[in-house]
Amino acid sequence: MSRKTAVYPLACGLLSAVVILLLQPKYSFNDPDTFWHLEVGRYMLEHGKVLHHAIHTFYGDKLPYIPHEAGFQLLITPLYQWFGWPGIYLLTALCLFGLIMGLIRLGKVSRKELGLQEEHILLLPFVLLISCWIYYNYFKGRPQMVSSPLIIWFFICLREYQLKPGTRYAAAMILLSCAVANVHTGVWLVIAVFTGMAALESLIARSLSWKRAAVFLLVLLAGLPNPGGLQGLLFIFTVTRNNYNLLINEWQPLSFSRPDQLPILLLLLFFAATLPFSLQRKPFRFFLMTGILYLGVSNFKQNLFMWLFIPYFAAVFFEAVPLPGKLRLRTSRRAVALGLAAGLLINTVYIFAVPPVVAAADYPDLEMNYVLEHTPAGRRPKVLSSYGSSGYVMFRGGDVLCDGRQDPFITKASIGIMGWNAFERSMYGFSEYLPDIVKYDHPDYVIVRNGSSGKLYQEWVKALGTPVYKGSYGSVFFTGTGNRS
Repeated sequence: MSRKTAVYPLACGLLSAVVILLLQPKYSFNDPDTFWHLEVGRYMLEHGKVLHHAIHTFYGDKLPYIPHEAGFQLLITPLYQWFGWPGIYLLTALCLFGLIMGLIRLGKVSRKELGLQEEHILLLPFVLLISCWIYYNYFKGRPQMVSSPLIIWFFICLREYQLKPGTRYAAAMILLSCAVANVHTGVWLVIAVFTGMAALESLIARSLSWKRAAVFLLVLLAGLPNPGGLQGLLFIFTVTRNNYNLLINEWQPLSFSRPDQLPILLLLLFFAATLPFSLQRKPFRFFLMTGILYLGVSNFKQNLFMWLFIPYFAAVFFEAVPLPGKLRLRTSRRAVALGLAAGLLINTVYIFAVPPVVAAADYPDLEMNYVLEHTPAGRRPKVLSSYGSSGYVMFRGGDVLCDGRQDPFITKASIGIMGWNAFERSMYGFSEYLPDIVKYDHPDYVIVRNGSSGKLYQEWVKALGTPVYKGSYGSVFFTGTGNRS
């Protein structure tokens, strides 16, 4: 290898390492759902069974729950028990490595499908750029950080199989389908849709042989053996029932005019710009474009898919960028992998040396310290807190009205005052209705976050009494009867 050709792989490795070092580990520990994932995982490991009912609620263990994220919970819980928060970063780092390598391969496969040279000098920096957004917004100790690379690699194997059917890619697709169904069952429908698109593509091209059809069928059947069964695979229809999901911020429609969503708007515009270059009158690309466009504009939660699949479209768009012939160099996969691994290793060493702590202003950490100090040993206090903090409350040892799983708490069994189910009372409760909900649900403590309306706060004080504690997160009201030690 000449000195000139050796410089580019070295630059790719250094660029990869530098970008990873900018993705600081501390930003992957700030999602409230992580706490109840850990508590559910701890409970399953302790009892040796997958949960099919909600735990640590005002209702005891009678509300049914669809275990659509059991695999993820059983992955992160031992890591947390062994290493604390740095243990979860080990999984985050592994997933980030797999995702970035997958996104690069995704772009190459797209170019390969159209007969272009697989390598392009712009592909790596583009993938690293969008990986930064994905990391800071979606890699926060939640199941999508595991399902994202699995879905990307499934798609890669699917496209490679369509180009040249082989046992290796067929087996990988079946295994990845099963893995997604067990780690993050609720997003497995994406696997089914991609498979259906490929089957339709083969049908149009008159290449749908019995062998290919059998592989597609096995991919679909591989999703069935999961803890949530068919209900888990169709979980999206449970959480969107009666539009309850729209009460949660990340499920609400995107507001493209907001300054904080400018990157999403720019991504959408860039996506539209790539289509004339990328579609190439290929049926599958048109099917994929339609699906990704729908998901990409639906809400913040599903916008992730547009970020994941933009390399597939952008990789062809890069051909429209005029570049000198000498810049059409080959990317060294090995150098990129080593650069990513080096950056992630440094970040891992750092996070073990300086473990993150729970931010007292973001979670009721000090407030739960007070509650537990004033609760008899061996008893779980009933704590009414907001939807966003309830996962932390149950993680710390309290029972809650409703936690981040949502689906058990929209059942008829949880309907109470004003005809609201537990999820609705949790979402609407911190308003003028709080005293009525307290009277109905009989919590021992109520935790109200700082920054609430002054007028409402005074009404709560009048109805519930003076707060017994004020911390960095909020105020604690004692509403029980004689349970304090």
